[in-house]
Amino acid sequence: MDREEFETYLNANSRAVALFRSRALSYQHSQNRKRAASKRWSETVVASAVDKMVSQFVDNVYDKLNANVKENKLHPYENWVNFIETNEVLDSLEDSVAEIDFED
Repeated sequence: MDREEFETYLNANSRAVALFRSRALSYQHSQNRKRAASKRWSETVVASAVDKMVSQFVDNVYDKLNANVKENKLHPYENWVNFIETNEVLDSLEDSVAEIDFED
């Protein structure tokens, strides 16, 4: 499973990315409110920062799973799905995201 397939699978089968995005958006808005009025970011810049955080989050999850999934060359997608389901990765991921605190 490549990174794009993984992100598609993750979005279709879990709330983890949406939950992470929501928490990242709250964090970025909080950080933005702390800036001087003249230095505050536009909504476009905030959204871009959130997109970058989400992309890094998905990359990190993908890289960690990629190191543990033993791919069968004939059925790599099925190996990923089997590993994710067997190890209850999506449930663990949602629980972890729910506990994330971006505040310094």
